[in-house]
Amino acid sequence: MSRITLLILALLVTSQVAGQSLFVVFDSGPAPEPVQVATIGGVRCFPALALNRVFGASVSDDLPDRRLRVTLYGEQFIFLIDSPYVNHGSNRFNCTWPVRRQGDRYYLPLTFLTQILPLALPDKIRYDVDARELHAALPMDNTISTIYIDPGHGGKDPGALGYTRGVFEKDVVLSVALMLKERLERELDGVKVVLTRDDDTFIPLNARSRMANEGGGDLFISLHCNAHRDRSCNGVEVYFLSTAKTTDERAVEALENSVVYKYEGGAEALQRYDDLSFILMDMAQTEQLHESSELAYKLLANMVSTTSMNNRGVRQANLYVLRVSYMPAVLVELGFISNRSEEKRLLDAEMQQNLVEALAEGIKSFKYKYDQVR
Repeated sequence: MSRITLLILALLVTSQVAGQSLFVVFDSGPAPEPVQVATIGGVRCFPALALNRVFGASVSDDLPDRRLRVTLYGEQFIFLIDSPYVNHGSNRFNCTWPVRRQGDRYYLPLTFLTQILPLALPDKIRYDVDARELHAALPMDNTISTIYIDPGHGGKDPGALGYTRGVFEKDVVLSVALMLKERLERELDGVKVVLTRDDDTFIPLNARSRMANEGGGDLFISLHCNAHRDRSCNGVEVYFLSTAKTTDERAVEALENSVVYKYEGGAEALQRYDDLSFILMDMAQTEQLHESSELAYKLLANMVSTTSMNNRGVRQANLYVLRVSYMPAVLVELGFISNRSEEKRLLDAEMQQNLVEALAEGIKSFKYKYDQVR
């Protein structure tokens, strides 16, 4: 037998599926679930996506940062690709062996199931060495079942002023929000859609996101119209929470956050919001930032393709209304109400329906993918 043949056989042996499964036994309810165990390079591993199937976990990679993020039971674990270490909150665990990748599939060391999870989540998971079984609490239902739509401004806060006297941002976004709610409820069976306001009412920024948190929201989408002193500015853009980097991003951040100073108590109110700045640092460590970015890109792509409006891109800003939204959250700028032609389009019923269609399809696409990988 040639050396090449022997080498091929050796590779097949070291990468073979071990023909064994580790069974996850739930405390009550579902039947035990098997997790297929493979041996790769002499290390016992299992497919990362098995966590999705068995526990309803989300699994996503961040290739630029060489990280693999896993969230189960509401807890996030961050694997450093090509490293044996996994971070959970302020703790770092050593899995002994690194994450493996074959094609587009990731494999995690079996020690993550049998050793790390019982240490990190002792009230949820324990490993029975004798029976070779993992005993686990029932998985959480992480599907998107409640969506919050936030029509910006309202009441004493008119929002951006239109090119035409008497045209206000608060009225345009409320009209779009009402239609979007009706469409989503019609097309997404079993999904609850809630508006933060359904009439001309003023609601403080932090109360909007708090409403979504306390109401069990799974998505938060804040609708706005843009404005600029340069009346030629036009187009759509979508923001997610982060630090504003460009002049335009800082301008929108200042515009949307100015509500606090004007209508919620001046400098004292601003200080209360700024005291929450640590939340931004916390969210940057969670999957919400990544998922908010994904949602933003889907919504923007749909709006541009449906309306042919100018694509101003997905942007980042430290927006107060998004700060305490513990779910994927974005702020959508539907167009420039300060631009004469764009104001006319934003007031047009057919154009509003096109925007609603674009947003609804983007939300549905995100939900289907989100639910599938959780």
